[in-house]
Amino acid sequence: MKPLKTLGLFTIGVLTNQIAFAAEADLIKTKLEKEGYTFVKQIEAPEGLIGWTGYKDEYPSTVFIAKDQKYYLVGDLFDQTGKNLTEQAIHTHVKGAVLDEIWKSLEKSTWIQDGKADAEKIIYVFNDPNCGYCHTFWKQARPFVNSGKVQLRHIMVGVIRPSSKGQAASILNSSNPVEVFTEYNLANGKSKLKEMQSIPQDLSEKIDFNTKLMDKYGFYATPALIWKDSKGEIQSQQGVPKDLTKLLTE
Repeated sequence: MKPLKTLGLFTIGVLTNQIAFAAEADLIKTKLEKEGYTFVKQIEAPEGLIGWTGYKDEYPSTVFIAKDQKYYLVGDLFDQTGKNLTEQAIHTHVKGAVLDEIWKSLEKSTWIQDGKADAEKIIYVFNDPNCGYCHTFWKQARPFVNSGKVQLRHIMVGVIRPSSKGQAASILNSSNPVEVFTEYNLANGKSKLKEMQSIPQDLSEKIDFNTKLMDKYGFYATPALIWKDSKGEIQSQQGVPKDLTKLLTE
């Protein structure tokens, strides 16, 4: 019986060490997760490293953590010939997750629905009340919106003039934002749109979120469009598209 007791103690000791090692091996991973990094898939890595694909703030990347938990690297890995060893892993494991996060962020923004709820195609449009090109795009898109096949979601921002944010707030705070927005565009933005001087904090934060989202995705002018193509891939366009038919039907 003694040998069995010794074996039992040995087994317990091994398991304890394994649990301790596993906990230690996750120290950096846990640290990065607390900082907002999302780990998606473990990948092959050079000796002494543990490789992961993941993303933070919708930016995909790879992370390599030293097995001794002393170091970690965030970024691409290249071999001696200069070949990127991580690009394909990001495309395979992370791209879809990041695209889903981007779409969710757009859905959380404050927007005005322009078109039928069951339209086949949804296009998010960053829109400033003082943007003449936004009015042009709105008019050019009418046949597609009126057909019921396209729904535009106008994400209101205030970036062009000091009055833009207050005017965007006036539209969003009205009893019927869709009607006010439509009439304003029918007048080509020339009708008087009152600037809200004292914007409620919650509404101000919503418009600021919209503006930060626009900046986050690298847009610096309006209109800026984001949509999914026929393959489900997210596409973007800054300015009025040259070939609107292709964009709205692809």
